[in-house]
Amino acid sequence: MAEGDARTDRYCLSDVLPVDVDGIDPGLNVLVSGPPMSGKRQLVFDLLAPEAVPADPIVVMTTDDPASRIRMQFDDRNVRFDESSFRIVDATGAPGDSAPGIHRVSSPADLTGMGVAFTQAVDQMTAPDRLRLGFVSISTLLQYVDAERAFSFLHVLSRRTSAAGYLGVYSIDPTTHEDRFVNVVTSIFDASIEIREDDDGTRELRVRGLPDVAPEWTPFPH
Repeated sequence: MAEGDARTDRYCLSDVLPVDVDGIDPGLNVLVSGPPMSGKRQLVFDLLAPEAVPADPIVVMTTDDPASRIRMQFDDRNVRFDESSFRIVDATGAPGDSAPGIHRVSSPADLTGMGVAFTQAVDQMTAPDRLRLGFVSISTLLQYVDAERAFSFLHVLSRRTSAAGYLGVYSIDPTTHEDRFVNVVTSIFDASIEIREDDDGTRELRVRGLPDVAPEWTPFPH
């Protein structure tokens, strides 16, 4: 793909980030990192649906919040759940009805089931050329599987979305893992968005790996 075409086909962010970036190139996987209650989950959802009418199909893979809560959080953003363009892979193991557009997996430990469910979700949306994948959260996944299996699964999933030209957005709580492990996980992704909080609750954000974006801490009033 020529550089000009890549810029034209970028995934629009609609001013979601407090930095000067007009979009993300197809095939990039982004890790959103931050402590609890820092706004990282909200940022993941904003990156998936920066406007009330999503420009691209969405698949959310969740290992913590069940599908009902995921839907509720998008409803709060006035984003309508539509099985033709928005699907949820619920790997929490929580009970729930078999609503259209919800793909249930027994637990986060079932990595094969999660991969199959993602394939089904995409195929049932007629294998779109563009898609935004959200994965929440890596930290919860690591409560069920060892680091090596988790790393392998995330590597395969991210490479698959990259090859298809999709946008992948993943979240992690770095305060629950050793720095060495966080660095290894971060290496899987093309770019990272880090959120931190000062003692007074002030939030800052830093973007690494996106073209033309300086990796500097910026106020993040989210």
